[in-house]
Amino acid sequence: MGIQVSSQYQYPDFWTGLLLQGIGLQHSALSNNPLSHSVTRSFVVAPLIYKINFTTRPMLDFWKTPKRVGEFADVMSGPMATQPLIELLIRNNMKHIITISDVEKLIIERESRENDNAQLSMNNPLESFIRRLKDYSSSNRAKLSLNEYHSYNEISQWLEDIQFHYPRIAAIFTIGITHEGRPIKGIKIGYPIHATNKRIIWIDGGVHAREWAAIQTALYFIDQLVSKYGSDPQITAYIDALNFYIIPVVNPDGFEYSRSDIVPPVCKKDRWKRERCCGGVDLNRNFDFHWGESGSSTDICSDIYQGSTAFSESETRAIRDKMFSPELYGKVDAFITLHTYSQMWLHPYSHQKHTFPDDVEDLKSVAKRGIRTLESLYGTKYRLGTGADILYPSAGGSDDWAKAKAKVKYVYLLELRPGEDEWDGFLLDRKQLIPTGRETWEGVKVVIDTVLKQHGARLKNATKTLLQKFPSQWQYAETLSNIFNKFEFFKTVQFLDSGATCRDASPWCHNWIRSSPNICKTSIIYMRQDCFKSCDYCV
Repeated sequence: MGIQVSSQYQYPDFWTGLLLQGIGLQHSALSNNPLSHSVTRSFVVAPLIYKINFTTRPMLDFWKTPKRVGEFADVMSGPMATQPLIELLIRNNMKHIITISDVEKLIIERESRENDNAQLSMNNPLESFIRRLKDYSSSNRAKLSLNEYHSYNEISQWLEDIQFHYPRIAAIFTIGITHEGRPIKGIKIGYPIHATNKRIIWIDGGVHAREWAAIQTALYFIDQLVSKYGSDPQITAYIDALNFYIIPVVNPDGFEYSRSDIVPPVCKKDRWKRERCCGGVDLNRNFDFHWGESGSSTDICSDIYQGSTAFSESETRAIRDKMFSPELYGKVDAFITLHTYSQMWLHPYSHQKHTFPDDVEDLKSVAKRGIRTLESLYGTKYRLGTGADILYPSAGGSDDWAKAKAKVKYVYLLELRPGEDEWDGFLLDRKQLIPTGRETWEGVKVVIDTVLKQHGARLKNATKTLLQKFPSQWQYAETLSNIFNKFEFFKTVQFLDSGATCRDASPWCHNWIRSSPNICKTSIIYMRQDCFKSCDYCV
């Protein structure tokens, strides 16, 4: 998402002057000389006016836009625009400071991979493995350095490695193909992996191309799940009870373009109509919920171009089709989309101010607990609210659509580090990648725990009702099997027949029983699936 502003928002007089005073900032000039971009911070002291649709300025990229007098703007400009911008600020007595003098140089320093930006395809599997093995401390058998940035091919290879090493709990899926022919890959994590009727947690990142830290955070989540299954009781319970669908890079075309060595991570859009950033669609304005009503543009050169129609893009259609597939529809209890930057925990709705779903108090309650947990790790401060109320109205977002159209209960858009006042914005230092992933994961686990608790309560109530009606264990088992066959939600539950081997499916049965001696009676459905022997269900 990032810090952007809609065309309905006001701009100070000096931005008007920047556009209208003929300072020669032509898009063609920037396109022909894309090197040495800089970022300038200036404080707004002039009144805000409704004169300019900001989508007419393809030569500037507003990393942060001021909402009121007294706030500052962070603007990235190309070599043909920087000096005229500074001169204009001086003429208008605007306080300013260049926070980043050379964006390209900073990218190289942050990545520590000079000359590799556009060449990380890693076609050599051995080279890929050695590179991903560096500085790695996780117990994950599929190695990836989580404290440095990675290319899409490298990420895809890592997902393949996870599927190879953890076939019982992980499987790759592809939801669609991009404009440039890249598969949009995700990974399903759950046990048993082929179960399709468990409740689901959806997590995605990389909707906006330049938001690299969001992608890295999604990778951290994946690593935590697969590397700790069977050793961490909490993670084991997650994977046994739920299915996770995680897509770390929704926009691989834009992501790879943002990593190229000819341009800094300016663009956030996809790669429809390949004309640098003039072209492409803001995927988070392309979903069919109040599409085109606010915070988006019909100008293809705008950072928030909404597309020709809702779901005009292969990436957004792919998410829609996956969410509405029989595999997922009606089973997703949480939809979490990761963005950068500004440290905000946003809930629906964002298409207009002071507009909320009926269960907004539930969403806020869980989010508040998530924020408290997140902040307890490193003290990172987050703000809570809707995007419209904290930032600006913006229609067509995936989070609003997931809540209103896909009917998901817990929907959140997380704006990760750094804070909105930080000078480096989208170029998060790689030293902060793991702390960002770690603290965000702690907050997200609060959402998962809530889903798990509510899911367990539903199962417990169903079990209690059936036991009251059918006191005989085997009469109960027979009747329960018949009932489960009628309800798709429970079809993954299996019962031991007379010829089956009596064994446990989970290595954690003894620990669960030790901590909760009555669990075999209170959670019969789960324990029959995972702990048949330990619960003495065998005949």
